[in-house]
Amino acid sequence: MALVPAEIRNAALGRALLGYRRGEVDELLERLADAHQELWQERVDLRERVDALEAEVQRHRDMEELLRRTLVSAEKHAADQKEAARQEAQRIVREAEQEGREILGEAHHQRAAVWRDMQDLEQRGREIEARYRAFLATAVAILDEAGADDDRTEEREPLADAITLH
Repeated sequence: MALVPAEIRNAALGRALLGYRRGEVDELLERLADAHQELWQERVDLRERVDALEAEVQRHRDMEELLRRTLVSAEKHAADQKEAARQEAQRIVREAEQEGREILGEAHHQRAAVWRDMQDLEQRGREIEARYRAFLATAVAILDEAGADDDRTEEREPLADAITLH
């Protein structure tokens, strides 16, 4: 058990007939008490310093743990964001490809419709041309019949030439 300086100062030593000199013992005890007091105070100071350092070490450990968790969280968040961006990019590409296929399909349909319309117009143009030729041929035939009876052949020829298609 450790002695405190006050116990050394207040120690009652028994007297003996041929014992130590009381003044020297008291002086020695006083010096021991002072030395012990210094050691005791140093011990208290060191304990406080150790406690403060342990508290600071704990604070650093807590900070380190917080930083580690923050870093792990940031890395996870970055990975999640990267994965989300990758998935979003894939979705956009899929949608763009689908939209491209739809636009291309629509363009093919429109081209086919224009082609059919063009074919129809060409056919109608041929039919109209054939009708006009038939009409003009009929008109020339009628004029020829009417002109056979008529002596004015000279007037009729320029009219027949103007009606004929080339």
